[in-house]
Amino acid sequence: MTAPPPSTTETPLGLAEPLLDSVEAMAVELVGRIVGADRSYADPGLLTAEELEQACLDNLTAIISTLAGAEPPRLHAARAVGRLKAERGVPIAALLHAYRLGGRLTWEQLTARSAGPGDPRLHDLATELWELVDTFSDAAVEAYHETEIMLAHVDAQAQNRLIRTLFDDHSDNPAHTLTALRKLGLSENGTFAVVSIETTDPGATLPGSLVTALRDLGARSVWDSQIDSHTGLLSSTTPAAVERAADTLAELVDGRTGLSAAFTSPTAIPRALTEARLAARSVRPGAHTVVRFGADPLAHLLVTVPEASRRAAGQILGPVLRLPAPDRDDLIAALDAWYRHRGSTAAAADELHCHRNTVRYRLRKIRDLTGRDTADPVHSAELHLALQAVALLGP
Repeated sequence: MTAPPPSTTETPLGLAEPLLDSVEAMAVELVGRIVGADRSYADPGLLTAEELEQACLDNLTAIISTLAGAEPPRLHAARAVGRLKAERGVPIAALLHAYRLGGRLTWEQLTARSAGPGDPRLHDLATELWELVDTFSDAAVEAYHETEIMLAHVDAQAQNRLIRTLFDDHSDNPAHTLTALRKLGLSENGTFAVVSIETTDPGATLPGSLVTALRDLGARSVWDSQIDSHTGLLSSTTPAAVERAADTLAELVDGRTGLSAAFTSPTAIPRALTEARLAARSVRPGAHTVVRFGADPLAHLLVTVPEASRRAAGQILGPVLRLPAPDRDDLIAALDAWYRHRGSTAAAADELHCHRNTVRYRLRKIRDLTGRDTADPVHSAELHLALQAVALLGP
């Protein structure tokens, strides 16, 4: 029932105050309008009718109480409904639409209790009403976004825990690995490989385009990031996609990167992680390349027993390594170039921008200092091993 129009001498506050007596009925009416106008509320899994009615009642009561001068704007109801709708997945557009419908219903009730369109009290109330609708909807949107951020953080943490589960040893219960794969949307069949990246900059993130670039090649990937490393699992329906991934990793990733051998059983993930980490340590510092496990067995051996490798390098190349830095670096560079060019002094000289006789002189200098001649197969093997140890582990 609508109350008789009051005298136009009453204040605007007096026009709004009677609405508090009918706010429960208004809440029921508002629920009907919201559900009828927005399909977002048709899904019973989003918000129950009781929750929606309570939210309408709380917000209408707060807005009308402020219009009636009973209390200053109290935004806890707006923040509560913003959090609730974010948690339930109600679109933010639906949240804002509900506030507009609430404002329209309140205006209709005010108009019905006024002396007519010319009632001067309506002018003041109209301005205040829509300012309040804006204030309440802004507070609800702010709470909605804050909740979205919190939920995204919680979801990210849950996903990270799930990804880390993949790399744990579940040999006693392989079902854990299969369950994690399914929850992450990865197939338990196909070809897999594990990637290990040692970052040069602590805390550095992966390139944003990496996951997309790998997917374009046909390889899906999930990543676990730590302060000094990133570990990834590649999954594809074909072995070729995993093979192609190595080039993309070398192009996009800054850091020593190792790739395990390809495998087809998810239970092999922990073993593949060991392979990938060993392969990553087998990359020379500063090199923008990807080492596949098994591609450089000598490097794998050296980094597996680093202290023994350093001692061997010191015993074999010690006199060279103890030279002043410029002399030491010239000799090491000549030896390295000579090996990489398969013993060609001409090719080594071209790379080093010097005469071939200079390369020969430096190799003789190494022979005189170490007692090992590159022309002797055994001596040459020892020099090469020591050189690789220095390159991988430092002098």
